[in-house]
Amino acid sequence: MIRRDFIKTNGLVCLSAILGVFPGCSLPYEYSPYDNEVKNKFRDLTAKNLDKIKIVNNNKTFKFAFITDTHTFYDEFNNAVTALNKRDDIDFVIHGGDLTLSALHKEFTWCNEILENLNVPFFTVIGNHDFLSNGERLYQTSFGENNYTFTYKGCKFVMFDNIVWERKNTNPDFDWFNDNLKNDGSADLVIPVSHIPPYADQYDGEDSILNQILENNNIKLSIHGHTHSFYHGKKYGKTDFLVGGDIADNHYQVITIDNGNYSIENIAF
Repeated sequence: MIRRDFIKTNGLVCLSAILGVFPGCSLPYEYSPYDNEVKNKFRDLTAKNLDKIKIVNNNKTFKFAFITDTHTFYDEFNNAVTALNKRDDIDFVIHGGDLTLSALHKEFTWCNEILENLNVPFFTVIGNHDFLSNGERLYQTSFGENNYTFTYKGCKFVMFDNIVWERKNTNPDFDWFNDNLKNDGSADLVIPVSHIPPYADQYDGEDSILNQILENNNIKLSIHGHTHSFYHGKKYGKTDFLVGGDIADNHYQVITIDNGNYSIENIAF
């Protein structure tokens, strides 16, 4: 069964089960939505990719690519990976969350099968759709901790789980976020990456705690997904926002970092 047909059928089966169409019979799941079994090669991917990202020189200029909201757009996702693999100037790729639509085991497997074709390391943040059903546990098994940081050529990346509603309306770990955004002078630039921008749903814009933390830490650039439309610019104060469109928009972004400064290209594929 092809990927999109599986998702559609799975949804219809769930609805039929709720309505009592299939009483007393086994449902045609290849995997339970609550299955937590992940192949070894798809476990601990954040740590595995961190091991791959080695600094080979002292040049602080580099490029990375950003994609987000791949959901069930598998053809476009594959096309994006093919396009990225044709480049020789990308050091790594960041995925801004919503790797899946319903956070099913099979969706995570398909996503990982596509990501493993990248020629460069990749890093992810969790999206709100990735929290559905047993998604957070599957995400953590596949990738690792929801919140983590890494530093590359003087640029510190703060990868933050900022989901609220799908976390049963409990707050993310804003203390961790604030503490890790602080620059002790060792980084030329600190870039937070989280799925939901402060001006989208789940937050209340300029006055939201998320935006206030960004402003208080003098963040130049904050990277997000979620809105399914591309945006780059200021919304409120000092912080620039880069928000990627979903992968069905057939674009990815390339961010160039040069000694504490950045520039952005929106690339069609």
